[in-house]
Amino acid sequence: MEKSIPIFFDFGGTVVDTITITQAVFKKAFGKEFSKIQIIQMYKDASRKRMSMDMFFKYPVNPIKLLLNKRKLQKLQEEIFLEKIQLVPQAKETLEKIRKIDNLILVIVTQNPTMANKEYSDKVLKKLFGKSNPFDMTLSGEDKLALITDNFDADSISRSVLIGDLPNDVIVAEMLKISCFGVAWGYSDEGELDTLFIADEFSELHDMILDHIEDLKEDAQKEDQLEEIEFDETEFDDLEFEELDFVEEE
Repeated sequence: MEKSIPIFFDFGGTVVDTITITQAVFKKAFGKEFSKIQIIQMYKDASRKRMSMDMFFKYPVNPIKLLLNKRKLQKLQEEIFLEKIQLVPQAKETLEKIRKIDNLILVIVTQNPTMANKEYSDKVLKKLFGKSNPFDMTLSGEDKLALITDNFDADSISRSVLIGDLPNDVIVAEMLKISCFGVAWGYSDEGELDTLFIADEFSELHDMILDHIEDLKEDAQKEDQLEEIEFDETEFDDLEFEELDFVEEE
């Protein structure tokens, strides 16, 4: 039986469009319009700084007002997220194709706190995929590295790949010593993602995963070949040595 291959997917920006949702949340909470550029920058800052309050001084949000409305924001986030959540283009059909590949484990790894509640995340995934949810697991928490290492052993991780749209996803993959497939449709431009593997459209991920599997098979074959190499043991007694006359220097 072949070993399973985990494929880790970031959620917001990679699988679903969360930019428009965040715009709607902030507009309803603060009565102000936020541009797509502002939302993207805030998201990047939050990913790097874990929502440091300093970042909000750069945007038209009063930090005190933000703290006072924290519960309201969280409730709005849950309501609007469930109401407006949509897959990015080509995601559903591509994930269905990926799901048919043997020995894969498809895992969502997200820092979105709303997805930590299983009942809520099940509702979200049901809205997105109906009864055909392609994902085997959903992992939610502040630290993606810990989420992966706490739930998968080193052998499984070594066969995996991480798919994401932020520089932080590339960093996590580097720490895990695995490949990162960056996506160009999320919160980062291609130039911001320090990886050789970039998908411009979701449909490209299917073939990229197939290529990854082929690379794993080739590596396994090379290891098997090395193990099968047998060195002939020859007894020195069976060798015939010619007697050599050494000329002693005077």
